[in-house]
Amino acid sequence: MGKNASRAARPVSKRAARAKKNRDYHLPPGVARQSLLQSAIRLLNERGMGNVSLNDVAREAKLNPALVTYYFGSKDNLFQAVVEQVVGEWRAEVIAAVPEDAGPEDALRLRARATMHFLRRYPYLTRLIMHQMMTVKSKESRFFIENFARINFEEHTALLRKGAEAGIFRPVDPLFYFAHYVAIGDLYANLRPMMERLGGKAENDDARFEAFVEAMIEMLIYGIAAKPKKSAKLR
Repeated sequence: MGKNASRAARPVSKRAARAKKNRDYHLPPGVARQSLLQSAIRLLNERGMGNVSLNDVAREAKLNPALVTYYFGSKDNLFQAVVEQVVGEWRAEVIAAVPEDAGPEDALRLRARATMHFLRRYPYLTRLIMHQMMTVKSKESRFFIENFARINFEEHTALLRKGAEAGIFRPVDPLFYFAHYVAIGDLYANLRPMMERLGGKAENDDARFEAFVEAMIEMLIYGIAAKPKKSAKLR
C-alpha cells in the first residue's frame, strides 16, 4: 500500500495541470471537431499544406492530439474535411453574387470577381483540391470534389453557349475558359511578391488587389468577346 498510496496521493504539478487545462476543454463532439477544422484552416492559410501536421492542428486548437485522429483518422481525411467546408462556402458566395436575371457577361464577371475575392482569403485552396483529387483514394472524396468542379464547369459552359447564341461571345472551348477562370482565382497571392519587387510595395494592398481583379476580369471577358471594344482599357 505504501508505494502505491504515495503515488496516488502525489499532487499534480502546476505545469501538468496547466497543460491538461490547455489541451482538454471537454468540448461537445461537434464543437471539438469544428475547432480542429477551423485551426487547420488557419494554419493552411498561414503556412500552406506542406507545413501543417496533425500535432500542429491540435496545438493550435489547444486540444489533445488524439482527438485529431479520433475525428479525422488521417491528414488526408482532415484536408478533405477542410475542402468540403471551404468549397461549400465558395459555392455559396458565387451563387449569392450573381442575380438570377444576370445576363451571360455580367454573370461571368460576377462569378470571377467572387472567386478572386474568396480565394484571396483561402490562397491554398486550389492547390489543396488538386492534391486531394490526385492522392485521395476514397470514392466519396473524389465524388465530392469532381462533382463540385463539374457543376461549376457545366454552369460556365451554359453561360458561354448562351452568350455565343446572343452574339456577345465568340465560340470558345469551355474547358479552356474554365481552367483560366480557376487559375486567375489565386493568381494575386502567387504573383504578389514579384509585383512588389517590380512595382514596389503597394501603399494600399486592397486597392491594388481591386485593380488587379478588374484587369484580370477585363482580359478574361475581352478574350472571348465576339466584337472586342477598341476602346477597352485595362485598369
